[in-house]
Amino acid sequence: MIKIIDVDALFEKYISDFVYKNVGKVNPEEIEDKIPVLYNEFGDKKCDSLDGQSPNEYYKSFPATELLACLKEHIKKGVSVSDFLCEALESTPDEDAILSALGEEESEEFILYLMNILSARGSKKAYQRYLDFIAWDYSAPVKELAAELLIDGVEDVKDRIISEFKNLSAENKLYLTEVLSHAKKDDRVFEILINEFLSHGENIPLYASFLVRFGDEKALPFLTTAIENEKIDYADFEELRFSIEALGGVYDKERDFNNDKVRKKLKDADVKR
Repeated sequence: MIKIIDVDALFEKYISDFVYKNVGKVNPEEIEDKIPVLYNEFGDKKCDSLDGQSPNEYYKSFPATELLACLKEHIKKGVSVSDFLCEALESTPDEDAILSALGEEESEEFILYLMNILSARGSKKAYQRYLDFIAWDYSAPVKELAAELLIDGVEDVKDRIISEFKNLSAENKLYLTEVLSHAKKDDRVFEILINEFLSHGENIPLYASFLVRFGDEKALPFLTTAIENEKIDYADFEELRFSIEALGGVYDKERDFNNDKVRKKLKDADVKR
């Protein structure tokens, strides 16, 4: 059975011992720079608290199921989770055990650890589960990380996102609109990105940035129509002009924003310089 022990506290003592032995020889800045090296050294040091094994040896001697149970206990008891425990899970051959644990109803912190561990492994097997996290009632941190990890796997989940998109809440659509903006050119994706851009006139910079990232010049007429709107403010105008230029277009029509608050502040700042 794996011990639930604060390995990070052991490392802090290791640093303290190093500082004590090197008083007057090493300045504080050098010690701070040396911490990554000391951490690697500590990982290979035999430790009585870990049954005479090094942190690297100790955790890697256990199967994935026990490592996962250990991770749960650390979180439950508020004990710091060491990198050595996570690295053992990142290198275990039993990836299926991690994937299975990801399907359990556990704490947000446990889910986030597993997602990061699977990401470090370069695993693609959890992409569908990440979509579930976004579509279902999970916390914002879980959804945010799921969306971030799905960017690399957008081509693997694109069809499902497209098929389910219209049934999602506005919040969840935003997460997946960003994911889709990283996809390869696809008319179905383009339609979603354009519709979201047209539906969110209150946040032009964000939704225009999705179109720029997607990189389809078919967005130019829509961006041009938006920039021609006499009611937009100077900030949105500049964002739209940048977006048009980024997609290979040009917008050089003179517009009067002398009464715009943002424009006035920028002019005042220029004068003060």
